Amino acid sequence: MNKIFIFLIVSAMVTTGHLKTMCKRCWNIDSTECSTAKDTECDGTKCMTLSENFNISNVIYTSVKKTCATEMCDNCFTVSTNHGFKLRSGGECKEGDNSNAEMKYKEQCGDNMPLNNFMCPSCYVNTSTDGCKSSEMVLCRGNEFECVKFRSFVQLPDGKEVPMSMQACITEGACKMGDGVVFGAKQLQAVEKTCTPAIPVNTAKKTQPNQLQTMLGSLLGN
Repeated sequence: MNKIFIFLIVSAMVTTGHLKTMCKRCWNIDSTECSTAKDTECDGTKCMTLSENFNISNVIYTSVKKTCATEMCDNCFTVSTNHGFKLRSGGECKEGDNSNAEMKYKEQCGDNMPLNNFMCPSCYVNTSTDGCKSSEMVLCRGNEFECVKFRSFVQLPDGKEVPMSMQACITEGACKMGDGVVFGAKQLQAVEKTCTPAIPVNTAKKTQPNQLQTMLGSLLGN
């Protein structure tokens, strides 16, 4: 009877998130090393390391973040435009106390992700949060099944603070992560982050004007 009682208590702790794990916590922007990691107590049983590759205006920043496990465990978060902005962020998780202590930067979400036959409007400016007007489409990759409109003041990995607007392909479900989530940079003031379903390429070919069909043919090599 005692064994059954203990099992029920442990099961309740798991289902209600009362199990705690000690994980390393740090965020080194523009570096693949965490030299000043601190201990932090996390809900659940896993720790996580995020590896980020952030390309802005053809300048590439890599960063590593160690923290509590989130929905990013063993997943990729990506943003794609044709206009000088691209983000690839991958999460790796392990079980147990300080299980992310020795985990290294690991590029998991590169440009080898396959095209997924969807597309989105594409534009990017780092001079205003008033929005940007798209004049072409970007082909989506991997799990980028949504189009995002994003406007915010952000701090880039080099410390520069800029107003930013873009339209892009984005990983499905990213808008549900909240306004404060900006991988690869630090959000200072949110203005807009809205997502809509990405546009099937085959549908757009049939329904869009000739100019768009010509552009799509060029992008797809047709």
